[in-house]
Amino acid sequence: MQSNPPNHLCFKILGALEAWDGDRRLNLDGPVNERVLGLLLLESGWVVPIPRLVEAVWGEDPPSTATQQIRKAVARLRHQIPSGQEIILTERHGYRLVVDDDSLDLRLFDLWTHRAQAAHAEGRLKDAVADLTAALGLWRGSILVGAGGPLIDTLRPAWEERHIAAIEHCFDLRLDLGETSELIADLRESVVAHPFRETLMRQLMLALYRAGRQAEAVEEYARIRSLLAGELGIDPSPELTELHEAILRGEAWLTAGRDQKPPAEEPSIVAAPRSIPRDLADFTGRQDELRRLTTMAHPVAEQTGPRIVVVEGMGGSGKTALAMHVAHRLAGDYPDGQLYLDLRGFASAEEPLSPERGLGDLLRALGVADECVADDNDCRLTKWRMTSAKRRILLILDDAWDVAQVRPLLPTAAGSLVLITSRVRLPELEGAEELSLAVLGEEDGVELMRRLLGHERVAAEPKATARLVSLCGGLPLALRICAARLRKRPHWSVRHLTDRLEDDTHALRELESGDRSVAGVLRTSYRVMEPAHQDAFRLLTLHPGADFDVSAAAALLGTGPDSAERILEYLLDVNLLQQFEFGRYSFHSLVHSFARSLPAPNSAEETEAVGRLAAQTVTRVESACDVLLTGQVRYRPAWSIGNGSASPPHGGPDHALRWLDRERSNILAIISQARQWGLSHHAAKLSRAMALCQQAQNPSADSASPARPGRAVKGG
Repeated sequence: MQSNPPNHLCFKILGALEAWDGDRRLNLDGPVNERVLGLLLLESGWVVPIPRLVEAVWGEDPPSTATQQIRKAVARLRHQIPSGQEIILTERHGYRLVVDDDSLDLRLFDLWTHRAQAAHAEGRLKDAVADLTAALGLWRGSILVGAGGPLIDTLRPAWEERHIAAIEHCFDLRLDLGETSELIADLRESVVAHPFRETLMRQLMLALYRAGRQAEAVEEYARIRSLLAGELGIDPSPELTELHEAILRGEAWLTAGRDQKPPAEEPSIVAAPRSIPRDLADFTGRQDELRRLTTMAHPVAEQTGPRIVVVEGMGGSGKTALAMHVAHRLAGDYPDGQLYLDLRGFASAEEPLSPERGLGDLLRALGVADECVADDNDCRLTKWRMTSAKRRILLILDDAWDVAQVRPLLPTAAGSLVLITSRVRLPELEGAEELSLAVLGEEDGVELMRRLLGHERVAAEPKATARLVSLCGGLPLALRICAARLRKRPHWSVRHLTDRLEDDTHALRELESGDRSVAGVLRTSYRVMEPAHQDAFRLLTLHPGADFDVSAAAALLGTGPDSAERILEYLLDVNLLQQFEFGRYSFHSLVHSFARSLPAPNSAEETEAVGRLAAQTVTRVESACDVLLTGQVRYRPAWSIGNGSASPPHGGPDHALRWLDRERSNILAIISQARQWGLSHHAAKLSRAMALCQQAQNPSADSASPARPGRAVKGG
């Protein structure tokens, strides 16, 4: 990437942000564009949600127009990038940038370092040094220097660590190849740049000793010890101290072509531990997910770390069952052990498992004796990394709470596999692939009931079974509970249970069996939320339609659209909301039932929320009428909306008609809700406005007929 061929688009982020079209540098036109492009490049290939882009640009204090500015920035970037090379794709949750490996210096750095790892493993040390030298030559300074921001600043250290690790790896290889004097200047420069990296200090001491400069090597150790004591109040590491003592004694191994003392023997470790729970004998369906998960888990040739796959979905969706099923199918590929660790992220009666406790459990599972499992967390982490580096293992981390809980538990061996299940999305986990697990479709749901109840019982009531799957919303936990209840009560028909589930107020009571409960699972997800999110969760269920947009949510919550969108995206990330279409949100039927079963802390707040939604809907429908019936004088509503909940005006007749078609069922539901809550004036206005819009759509229809619903309610 030092010189760009004609008509070749490339980006550089290992230093200041640069974009090139051949030999022409592209003008990115301002810091907002630069930060948006910087994050998209840093996470290229992944979908970057709009709220994450907002955070990258403005941190925790974005303007009210942040979302609109992000969309404008993407549009400007698309305009700046040469035509015919569309690389910023619009996805359901945000944007995804797609570039070739040779078009981004970050990707090239990865490719060169992977090649170096492979060459080193094959004993081709000179080739490995050449590859690492090419990789390090791509760095022009700190990553995205000058185009940062709070979020970029948090992501930068991980890549800086990889940069320094590549530098250290290159020095190690050059030492192994016998270089000494020619290394010293480069090492001193790196030590000055990274004064607390003991690996670089060790390499410098060794190079000095091998160059016949023993006294300077001893002086270097004294300088290091003084620096660490003065700046950090610590002593040099045992490894550095041992090297110093070996230099003083002039031990033979220092010049034997090795840069460190042979390690002491490890305590005995048991062979191939297996702690994965049993597979479900009645595991059903999920063929597409199984194929995708198996593909994600398959190792790739250039892999330098473990494969990491996150299976996320709402509570009760079958994440653990799927992970177990895949783990048992792949167990033979991991001969050094298959481990399971319950992280208890959403356990109802326990705190999430701490990383320190998790590290101890994993080390003991691999046979490390209790006396060798240090109390200090840093020592445990080092021990786990050293131990797991020697083994190709399959590790299931079940029910993860967040990235901070998971990251220390990841093994280090390149051939290992980690399957993580969680109720929340973990996009910050570096190098992980994610599978979002939806509920079962009707066919798979019926097949599961057939496996659980028997073919004869399902065949006797096929329609009732399909209805049962629908009432359970395809949620595997709910279906298993229903099957357990029907097995306990063989005199019950499937139809009898569906009749009981039809009553929405009692549905969750029916979905309990033994220690399993749909309401209990949802309650654990609800309890961990902040009170503000709990309140928003309850208020959003007041929307009477099948789905809703950001503007409707803003009306219910009494906030601006940007604040409402952040809340919606949070609930989406914790799988208490669904999104099947960009910009549209909905509740799973059982989640909705659970939310409505929660006690309302303030009935007046709910009344105000319903009033805001009805008033806003009047404004939106009236706005559509203004566009469709241009020039016609009509009676206007006498109230104001307030609270930032009004939606933007319709752009034209086509837009207004599309909006009306999309929202028709929701508007009718809001009319009915307004009547039930005593908002007759709102209901009348909506009915009249809808009749006028219908007349505008079909001018030849009887003009009296469409207006009739509006006159049916007094107070219009």
